[in-house]
Formats: sequence, structure tokens, C-alpha cells
Amino acid sequence: MNCGEVKEIIQLYMDSELEARDTLAVQRHLESCPSCSSLLSAFAEQDRALRQAAHAEASDNRALRESILARIREHSPQPVSRWRSPAILRRAAALAALAIAATLLILFGQTPVTDEVYAAVAADHAAHCTLDKLDNAFKDGDTLNRLVAEYGRMKATPDLSAFGFSDPHAKICTVNGRKFLHLICLDSNGQGLSLFIRPHAADLGVERLTVLDQKGFSVASLSRSGVDVLVVSSLDEERTSKIAEAVAAQL
Repeated sequence: MNCGEVKEIIQLYMDSELEARDTLAVQRHLESCPSCSSLLSAFAEQDRALRQAAHAEASDNRALRESILARIREHSPQPVSRWRSPAILRRAAALAALAIAATLLILFGQTPVTDEVYAAVAADHAAHCTLDKLDNAFKDGDTLNRLVAEYGRMKATPDLSAFGFSDPHAKICTVNGRKFLHLICLDSNGQGLSLFIRPHAADLGVERLTVLDQKGFSVASLSRSGVDVLVVSSLDEERTSKIAEAVAAQL
């Protein structure tokens, strides 16, 4: 086989969809042709990037956008019609999906927020924000400062006394499959407010403040400086938003 023939079927070779005779011919050619070997490596790297993008738990939107666009520009395959197959069509569809994702990232600059995250933090707030549930919570000042530094890159535990909340307690909660630092503060009536903090993850991609009602609670969220912040309270949306902004200002 020559280079032109190998380039027509190299994707079929990668997906093990060639007959044994053609597979052997491609292998022999690759052993003696640096150019086609380099092309094979490029396609293999493309496949690895597709799998990594599909399974990544967290990503930076800007870096992801640039990476996707670069790979599409550099390695977009040009299949020849006579060798067109389901494997090539699948690969083209995957690239098209990445192109659409990149376009959405460019247009909106963020990934969609899942309703599951909001529902989960509201449920966790309801489960933990009562005095009788705080016996096993962390409350030592040094421990709280260490935890907020670890989960939120903050120098000190957020001070919410200006909003009438004090006496912070902390728990490490798994919410929607991810660990959060759950800070719980109480007002003078024993009413609880929850502050959820974690390193940024892809299921919460709001750089601008977002507020909604969830199970009777106001949930305010935003991502800033690589940290996700969610505030859950029984207050109205305006006050809950102000608390979220005050916490984010400390990031």
C-alpha cells in the first residue's frame, strides 16, 4: 500500500474494522512510513481527548474551549467516500458534537447548571440545619479556617454577622456525588443558613449569580476563582443573593 491508500483507511484500521489482509498491509506500511505513523498517532490522541472530555469531572471552560477548537482545527479527518463506514461516521459525529459544545461555550461561557445540584443542597440544608443535628459538626475556629482554606481557598471562615448569622459549624457532606464543605450558621432564633463550598466542578458552571426557589428554600449559586459557592436559606431571594455575593467577595 502507498500513503494515499493508507490514509483512506487508517481510521478503519484504528477501529479494527479491516479485513486481516488489509490490516497486515497497513501495519507493514506504518512500520516504514513516519508520515503515516504520525497521522495514526494524531488520530489516537484525538480519540483519547474525546474520551477524556466525555468523562472529565471538572474542567475550566476557557481551557476546554481552546483545547476543543485546537483539536478540531488540527486533526479534523477527511474520509474518502468509498471507504466511508459507520466507524468514520461515528468519529465525524463525535467531532461535530465537540464543535457544538465549543460553540455553546463560546456563546455562553459556561456549562449548564443541573437541577440535581440545587435539589441536593436544599435537601442537605433541610437535613442538617437544626440545633439537634449539629452535635457532631466541627466548630473549633482553627479547624473551620483549615477547612475553608482547603475547600474554598479562603483565609478565614466567612463572617455573616452582618446578616444576623453567627456560630458557624461545619460538616463534610457528599451532595450529588461530590464532597462539599457545608457551613451552617444560626440566627438569634435558631434559624439555620447553609453555605456549601467546593473546588469548581463542571456540574455548576455559573460565573454570574443565579438564584431560584428549591423545595421552599432560596438557593443562590455562583462560581468564582475556581470555587463553587451555594447559599441555601429560608430568606427571600434578594437577601440570599447578597449573602452569596458577600461570601464570593472573599474568594
